[in-house]
Amino acid sequence: MHPAHAVREAREGDLDALTDVWERAARSSHAFMGDEEIAGMRPFIRDAYLPSMDVWLVEDGNAAIAFVGARDSHVELLYVDPPFHGRGLGTYLLARVGATSVEVYEGNDTGLGFYRSQGFVAVRRRDRDAAGRPFPMVVLER
Repeated sequence: MHPAHAVREAREGDLDALTDVWERAARSSHAFMGDEEIAGMRPFIRDAYLPSMDVWLVEDGNAAIAFVGARDSHVELLYVDPPFHGRGLGTYLLARVGATSVEVYEGNDTGLGFYRSQGFVAVRRRDRDAAGRPFPMVVLER
């Protein structure tokens, strides 16, 4: 991680910026979802999902560029703004929360590749996501 990046716990005032990071990253890695699915998820991510967990964010200047949301050592969300991919931010955030498990959309090749490179292995699969939509999920652990 670059020394100019600051890491801190997210606050309520960060929810819009974090949701923007989520949307840009999801659009780059979730090609299996259409615009309507991603747009429909946005209010849930911002207003329900992010506030329900511990969230750490990485800033470049005053702009959020990456974040992890976790419950204990289970990663619920890990997103890096696409221009900042490949800089070690995701690896740093996994270590920050002591990640031991995560669920990833089966169609998210970028995410699956990243977690596998971090020592995670698939332990089970579900046919639908948490919202009941027909997007298969892979549960990984390390």
